[in-house]
Amino acid sequence: MPPSNRHPSLARRTVLAACGTTMLAGCSDVLETGMSKPPIECEPTTAAWPMYGYDTARTSHVASRDLPSADAEVGRFSQTGARTGGGGSVEAPPVVTDGVAYVAGDVRIEARDIETGKRLWATDLEDGVNTSPAVACGAVYVSMFNETLALDPETGDVLWRADGGAHSGVSTSPIVGDDTIFVAVGGVAALDAETGDERWHAQTEHSAQGVAVADRVYVGAGSNGSGEVAAFTRNGNDWWRTTEPGEVYTAPAVADETVFAVSKTGTLTALAAADGSVEWQASVESGVTEPPAVDGERVVVSAGKTQTMAFDATTGDRLWTFETGVSQGAPVIVGDHVLATGANTGIYVLDAATGDRVRYWSAENVGSQPVVAAGRVFYRGWNVSDIFVVE
Repeated sequence: MPPSNRHPSLARRTVLAACGTTMLAGCSDVLETGMSKPPIECEPTTAAWPMYGYDTARTSHVASRDLPSADAEVGRFSQTGARTGGGGSVEAPPVVTDGVAYVAGDVRIEARDIETGKRLWATDLEDGVNTSPAVACGAVYVSMFNETLALDPETGDVLWRADGGAHSGVSTSPIVGDDTIFVAVGGVAALDAETGDERWHAQTEHSAQGVAVADRVYVGAGSNGSGEVAAFTRNGNDWWRTTEPGEVYTAPAVADETVFAVSKTGTLTALAAADGSVEWQASVESGVTEPPAVDGERVVVSAGKTQTMAFDATTGDRLWTFETGVSQGAPVIVGDHVLATGANTGIYVLDAATGDRVRYWSAENVGSQPVVAAGRVFYRGWNVSDIFVVE
């Protein structure tokens, strides 16, 4: 049986003209209705950082990765297509694969060589975007305010377009798992990664703010002072729903059969992935709009925009607190270290077990979750929309 909360189809649209791409990207490969073989074929991704939060479960956890040295310098490259000088509205970090960073701007997406910063291609978009792209299945996926696109990673050509897209910020960035794209749009939509055809669409009671995918699909939702976490099967059927976390304004994270959700009012809740029952709750500072990071042992939260807190993943006991100052980016766990951000101070490398500072890079305008790839740390600027690189 299809889910009872199915939304009217987000049908794939054939685009024959007016792609709006720059000179290095065009419409030549847009998928047309009736093609017997789609131009995208899904295989497991080997991307260094394929999507926001690193993996489909949004854990923001990498088991092992080289970090820049303590005396590394911070460079930047401007993104022409993004508003700058205090008007920047994009807070989405890039994704990285095979020596290329794919970066979304207000109205465009571009590919950059991470060694030289050279722009390889840029594609102008017909809609606004405030999410990170995802790289998988040999394509780059972008979710905009009103549609979701698949692009050729070599040229930026549009391969297909589907109606409906994410609109609530970086935590609604698309997820690609196996051969399916999951997008927070009203509720959550599942699209065929190869063709853009909608597979299912399930509604939430409140506005969907982010998705995490493990054995099931988990959605954090919130609006007007209320919220929920909802679980669906991989086929789009309701599994469970709970209002216990309160107003959730970010994606949950999933690890070891537990769903971790943080509310805007300052409660971190651990829910059993099987039935949504509460395992524990812990108080953090209010105003949390960034997803937690989790490695199975601990959960790390950018709390109240001024602190980074770590909790025991099993008991909810607070392990440590580190003062970062104002923070605009979710934390990342890399091996035995946590990367935490201070918007006006820089990036801190902390001991994951104790919270002690072990390394620090002074930087201004840190406006996103840090992305660790190829021995570098990438992040989006705050209020400038440029991409910065620690190397």
